[in-house]
Amino acid sequence: MNQMNQNYENISKFITNHYDYRTFGNMINHYFCKKNISTRELCEHAGIDRKLVSKFVTDRKYHPSKESCMAVCIGFGLTLEEARDLLKICGYSFANNNSRDLAIVYALDSGIHHVGEINELLSALGEKEFKVA
Repeated sequence: MNQMNQNYENISKFITNHYDYRTFGNMINHYFCKKNISTRELCEHAGIDRKLVSKFVTDRKYHPSKESCMAVCIGFGLTLEEARDLLKICGYSFANNNSRDLAIVYALDSGIHHVGEINELLSALGEKEFKVA
């Protein structure tokens, strides 16, 4: 029983030291301020509609799809590092064995931050395009 208490204590400390309290909605608000971008501009660049952005910001428990999260990264014009961080908060990552993900990584790293331009690139590669609202 003493070993069990020790393990519980160690696990509790580990979780406390490593837990990331940021949420997708918090980060959306953060990037609205940091990138000085309006909801309209985000929607236009990301190819998403205002209702979805509203859901991101108001529903604390909302968990976006990887597709939506990547679209937001594009719409905000995030750096590759920022995009990786936002995906990680949502439990996703860019897969190195997925050519579509790698094309999006290339676009972000090259400063391509409009879903229309990225869709052209994806189309040329025969990859699934982003749905544009």
